[in-house]
Amino acid sequence: MPVLDIYCNTKLVGTLTEEAEGGIFTYLPGTPTADVVSLRMPVRHDSYTWPGGIMPLFQMNLPEGIKKEIIRQKLGPHAEVSDIGLLALTGANTIGRVRAIPHGAALDVARSSFEMATVLASPDSRENLLKHLEAGITEGVSGVMPKILASVREDATVGTGEYILKTGPANLPGLSINEYLCLEVARNTDLEVPETRLSGDGQVLAVRRFDIVMDGTRLGVEDFCALKNLDPLRKYQGTVEDLAKICNQYVGLKYNDESKRKLFLLLLLNYALRNADAHLKNFALTYRNGRDARLAPVYDIVTVTAYPRYRDDTPALPLKGKKVWCAGRALFEYGGVRLSLSASEMTAALEQVESAVLKVLPLVREHADRYAEFREVGQRMLDAWVQGVEDIKPDAKPRKGNAVPLQEQGAPSRPRPGKRRKTVNPYVASDGPFGHKAR
Repeated sequence: MPVLDIYCNTKLVGTLTEEAEGGIFTYLPGTPTADVVSLRMPVRHDSYTWPGGIMPLFQMNLPEGIKKEIIRQKLGPHAEVSDIGLLALTGANTIGRVRAIPHGAALDVARSSFEMATVLASPDSRENLLKHLEAGITEGVSGVMPKILASVREDATVGTGEYILKTGPANLPGLSINEYLCLEVARNTDLEVPETRLSGDGQVLAVRRFDIVMDGTRLGVEDFCALKNLDPLRKYQGTVEDLAKICNQYVGLKYNDESKRKLFLLLLLNYALRNADAHLKNFALTYRNGRDARLAPVYDIVTVTAYPRYRDDTPALPLKGKKVWCAGRALFEYGGVRLSLSASEMTAALEQVESAVLKVLPLVREHADRYAEFREVGQRMLDAWVQGVEDIKPDAKPRKGNAVPLQEQGAPSRPRPGKRRKTVNPYVASDGPFGHKAR
């Protein structure tokens, strides 16, 4: 059975094996308590075991979607590798401070094979990115959109690049622009948002990694799916209530109030922007040790309902047992009961989201004018945001059509098409554009 050496940054802290009964992780004697590989797995003498495979923490960054398919094609007859086999291939170049390499191998600080500007300035940035993705398959970056790690300059000192470059499927036009604009809304609130850059043709989005600090070391990063002890395939098997439970359990005392306030703000934002893919893997904590965990910066926000096939999609996680967009009252009750926020704190968060949306509306129109493939998507985003801001208010009631207040301030609207049959959930379907094949 394969044995992997597990590092915390550049320090060897343990070993991971996969036996017939499942995964086994063991810390090395003398490992400092701050060098935990997971908030769920504090340093101890006894081994940790996981039935049926490796622990969710080690599955967190395994390749998905198109990248996993490329690995299968590259490896040919050996393509059906196990999770620990994928980890051995990609675990040295991953997000966060935990690295995994074959036992006894040297821990090389991998470097990006190309400069970010090469892709962002190319005439067909999406095609260029996919070629780079095919050329290098040893990076561990989860998520179903095609992604690769890149450096901003040739002499970058950070190990696997400073940015994540990502693009969308050809049948979802303007997806990179969509995400760029959603992150701009978040940036105009109190939420922390990594630096983003959009390619000249609008097909590729570059997002600066938030796990790398100034001295080149990395923060621990764990998404809420791993913290709930679920493998990535079960990222939709949670609730909005689970998000508060995880914060209560793992966020450091010093950052508790701030993280809860930001979680509420992020939830309002996801509902307002109609992000139907806000599953457990799209929330995370960052930390240096087991006592200073806090809510991670914002990532992966997209107005999914701007695409006609998914117009009728509902939130990814239920709140109070329901998946509905008009959830203002339930969100405010959640903020008060689950997050212990005051009415003034929640009202301030609501005002931040509304103000941020208003500020970015003109930018949506600018991009719709600039990029032909984004024109229709941009119009539908405006419509969705207008309705979304109304639906997160505590007195919101279900309604048809667009809301008036934001429209009067410049957001265009158009008649909505008639009722259409809802399509299969694209995130759960393994062969859908957001989906991925089961391991």
